[in-house]
Amino acid sequence: MHSLGFKLSVCILTAASALAQTTPGPVPLAFDVASVRPGKPGAPQHTNVPLDAGNVYATIGPDDARTAAGGLLVATHQPLWRYIVFAYKLSATQEMALRFNYFAGLPKSGAPSWVTGGFDFSADPFDISARAPADTSIDQMRLMMQALLAERFHLALHFQTADAPAFALTLVHPGATGPNLRPHPASDTCGPPTPQLDQPTAAHRASAPSAVGDLPPVCGVIAHVQSSGDLHDHNAARAIPLSLLATSLPTMVGLAAIPRPVVDQTGLSGLYDFTLHWNWTPADAETGDNAAAFREALKAQLGLELKPTHAPLSFLIVDRVEHPSEN
Repeated sequence: MHSLGFKLSVCILTAASALAQTTPGPVPLAFDVASVRPGKPGAPQHTNVPLDAGNVYATIGPDDARTAAGGLLVATHQPLWRYIVFAYKLSATQEMALRFNYFAGLPKSGAPSWVTGGFDFSADPFDISARAPADTSIDQMRLMMQALLAERFHLALHFQTADAPAFALTLVHPGATGPNLRPHPASDTCGPPTPQLDQPTAAHRASAPSAVGDLPPVCGVIAHVQSSGDLHDHNAARAIPLSLLATSLPTMVGLAAIPRPVVDQTGLSGLYDFTLHWNWTPADAETGDNAAAFREALKAQLGLELKPTHAPLSFLIVDRVEHPSEN
């Protein structure tokens, strides 16, 4: 009886071992077919899928649906860092750290200059065309891009957390926001942008004004919007968490004006709408001369301010990357 029990146990373990060896695990998402080529000198940049983390800082066009384009990705003359930002959904602050190694107290990203470029030179461009099933979501396409970069560029990376100097985004007056920062109303359904627009300038305008001014035509992004009442662009957003505003500020304002990462310490949860305008020029953004005007606008319009602090910050470190293999 004892011998029979032993034999039965051996059979069960053998069968379980065989099942473990033959049962397939989860299949990683991958494109059905993909082509990677060096970009042609002088070719214009183009992509039919937004190669960012899901938020933008430029004007939203009327045909920008923020989707995976039915599973067909066509991107030309794009630097590798942009594909990495898309694949790993990096925040604006993480993108800046990857490209410029600018922030004090953080480890170097490890990305070579042909991947990132620099303040005064461009990265190597690449064209990627790839096909996925038509019902692929944009987040599924991000995972497919991760697999493609690992296969073709031998990209290996990891995320690392470090305690570093930062700015805390806080309320000027506890419990009170400024006139241009308000909770997102539940009545706003945030529909996609309308593709049928008669005037080209309509791409610069919001779908409708709100209590805080003209907003982008879609939710969840920060964008430049041309106000219906003046000729100056302003930054605006619909239905964003304030953590997105915080991580986006160095990109919106310029690293010279905000030389540290920004973390949200407002204590405000939920989604918000905002509009923010201050006088600046591209030269101001490079020199930091817009810092005072920006901070005053941040206080007066949003009721927010920046205070020096330290915070644990997560950033991407590149362990290995090579020029792409042949198609």
